[in-house]
Amino acid sequence: MNPEMPKDLKKWEVTRQQGKAKYILLTGVLSWGLPMFVVMTFVVNRRRDETLSTGMIVFSAIMWAVGGALFGWSMWSISEKRYRKYLATRPPP
Repeated sequence: MNPEMPKDLKKWEVTRQQGKAKYILLTGVLSWGLPMFVVMTFVVNRRRDETLSTGMIVFSAIMWAVGGALFGWSMWSISEKRYRKYLATRPPP
């Protein structure tokens, strides 16, 4: 690790070693998609006079899982681009 590297990029250097798929699963699907599924399905969009059907819950779960995966992939891409840009500006060791 480069001691001059900004803290956020040092953290990313460690995080990226876990792999893209694991990052997308943990950050996107579980850390973002799952809470959004729970809040949006059971709290925000819940009508008190209607019961949620199993089909609607499954549909919502799939949509938020896909959304979470896209969110995780986006965050990976942005972080990786910043990291590579930083490395490209550094002189070779």
